[in-house]
Amino acid sequence: MKWTRSRGFVAVALVAFAVLAIVLVAAGCGSSSSTASSSATPSTSSSAAAKWTAADLAAIQTDASLKAMLPAANQSSGLVKTMSDIPYPPWEFFNPVNSTNPAGFDFDLSQALGKKIGVTVSFTNTPFDSALLAVKGGKGDMIMSDMYDSAERQKAGYSFVDYSYDGTGILVAKGNPQGIANLDSLSGKTVACESGTTQQVFLQKLNVQFKSAGKPTMQILTLQKQPDALLAVQSKRAVAVLTDRSTAINIAATTNGGNSFEVVNDPAAPKGYDPQMVAIGISAKNTQLIGTMQKALQALIDEGTYQKIISSWELQPVTSATVNQGPAFAASQTASPSP
Repeated sequence: MKWTRSRGFVAVALVAFAVLAIVLVAAGCGSSSSTASSSATPSTSSSAAAKWTAADLAAIQTDASLKAMLPAANQSSGLVKTMSDIPYPPWEFFNPVNSTNPAGFDFDLSQALGKKIGVTVSFTNTPFDSALLAVKGGKGDMIMSDMYDSAERQKAGYSFVDYSYDGTGILVAKGNPQGIANLDSLSGKTVACESGTTQQVFLQKLNVQFKSAGKPTMQILTLQKQPDALLAVQSKRAVAVLTDRSTAINIAATTNGGNSFEVVNDPAAPKGYDPQMVAIGISAKNTQLIGTMQKALQALIDEGTYQKIISSWELQPVTSATVNQGPAFAASQTASPSP
């Protein structure tokens, strides 16, 4: 869905400046060119006690047997094409500011996987919904973009190598002027999210619950990129953004010195609403790549490399590399509060 609104010249200029400020300051990124790709250099963690370094990446021992497991096309090219919707900190963003150099947890893990297998893993900025279509159509190999392993996506033809977990959070303007306290507080309000994400589906389901309960439904403002959704709150077009809780926490802490946004802390959902497995998304037909990535991730877990990377970004770790366990994990979690 596209969001359009006619504006005068001055309004357009002000909005363009505001978007740039959010992209550069909040998201820690620069250009959102769809052609940005990686070099095998680790990014710098936002944590003051960053542990993952270039020396750590260089020290990973390549396992030739893993490369032999890859599809023939990847073996011959020595390349695995990975797509990510940037910015989405701390999972992915551009570093330094005004560059097209990808950074973040997903990027660091992708490069570690590439080193373990013995191939180059490119990391190309692609809108989330376009990335899904590209992998499904064979124009890309996989997605690493804080992507949830859900039953809906599995039914749509994707398989997942699970590597972390996260929940949905509510991000509001600093001071929480609308007094948003939980999901029920969103009834009758305008709420923003990024197109093609789990949060879009989450909000649609929440509206069904509101309607069934006789409560006013939300207006869901679906936007192409994360900075657009943030701007919707800044410009008061929406009262909140729904995004992954880890991303909401990062944005609230880093934007304008922590003075622009805050995260709604609902005691009933301390890890976020509907905690889900985060995973590498691959076409379900590409069984060789799925198997290779699972074994490579397990090798990184066994040797402690994975733990060093994920602790640098202060995200939630898994204990083993599993495939398509997202629905079972979600079912095991405490149900989200109902409106």
